[in-house]
Amino acid sequence: MIQQMSGKREIAKYERRERLYEAALSLFRSQGYDATTVDQITRRAGLAKGTFFNYFPTKDAVLRYLGAREIGRLGMMAVSTGNGLGASLGKLKRLLSALASSLEKDRELVSLIFRSGISVPDLLAGDAGGFSVQPMASLLIRQAQRSGEINSELDPDMLAAALDALYLQQLVRWCESPKAYSLKERLTGMVDLLLLGITTQ
Repeated sequence: MIQQMSGKREIAKYERRERLYEAALSLFRSQGYDATTVDQITRRAGLAKGTFFNYFPTKDAVLRYLGAREIGRLGMMAVSTGNGLGASLGKLKRLLSALASSLEKDRELVSLIFRSGISVPDLLAGDAGGFSVQPMASLLIRQAQRSGEINSELDPDMLAAALDALYLQQLVRWCESPKAYSLKERLTGMVDLLLLGITTQ
């Protein structure tokens, strides 16, 4: 009974966070980040103003959640789908491709995160504001090593860190570019470039 109550409480907390997140994103898209207030977000979500701070300490935290949420959602999909030859590397490419497609929809907001929410010292300290793919990449690289797709003598965490650094570099460049281009093509091309030298064939 206690576990069931705890489970319901966790679901309710998750649902409130998602309502706040969706309301904030909708307002950021329609009227801009700076013009949006916490009061507007909570009203749009149908929650009391103080509720916002139980889930997000600042408006910036909503932007940071965007990256973590998408990587978590898409990462679970990537891990649970696809079998066969090249399956793990295929999952890694599909993860980055789906992530790029998702982020391309909100280029202005992602750019804002890297302009005001995440600094170069943050990135150097390993705080990518929820945008790091390193844990998921490390898992998929280990799977690829077990299936013989990648040299098993290579350090999977070091490979994941290198991939994460390249991904973040491309993400920042894409955000800073005055001309929009396909992030999806850049990221999948980057994976091919990095993995070409570490595959077993």
